[in-house]
Amino acid sequence: MKALHTVVALTLFVTVSGIASAEGTKIEKSTLMNNSIINNTANLALGKDSTANAGSISVKNGAYVKDSTLLDAAIINNTANLALGQGSTANVGSIDIK
Repeated sequence: MKALHTVVALTLFVTVSGIASAEGTKIEKSTLMNNSIINNTANLALGKDSTANAGSISVKNGAYVKDSTLLDAAIINNTANLALGQGSTANVGSIDIK
């Protein structure tokens, strides 16, 4: 059980530290590049409306992208990506624009 707690704690740290987020900003004539390297990771979103992202770029909540280049060169190995629960999402090495 102690090992499970360690894995979950490490996953939460990696998940929170591995996301770049832009909310309510203008992104014009720019390059969004995702060069994340993700190895031996479990990325879990557990419960209703939960979100888990590892090595991802998220642009949302009033932000917009115009005349820009998006490059996703993420390298992902031995990774479990799970979303369990209504409305839950889990992303690894992704670029998400809403």
